[in-house]
Amino acid sequence: MALVRDPWFWKRFSRAVHLDEEVRSPTEKGSTIWSNHWLTNHHRKRRRSFLCGCAICVVILIVIAALAAAIWWFCAHNWLHEETA
Repeated sequence: MALVRDPWFWKRFSRAVHLDEEVRSPTEKGSTIWSNHWLTNHHRKRRRSFLCGCAICVVILIVIAALAAAIWWFCAHNWLHEETA
């Protein structure tokens, strides 16, 4: 069996399953309140993951820039060269 190559397939599939479960559930006033709860939680998780990823990238870039500045400063002040007597 081949894997599904369409990147949006699983998103459509999960949404269709969710809508099917909504239709099969008894229609109560409480069920319409929670109908979009799963999708909002999914979007919140994706947004949080994206923001955490961006924050990690920024921290890594700051560390790299600090290391580069420290190495440049040491080279400029001849601290990395061995003293010859």
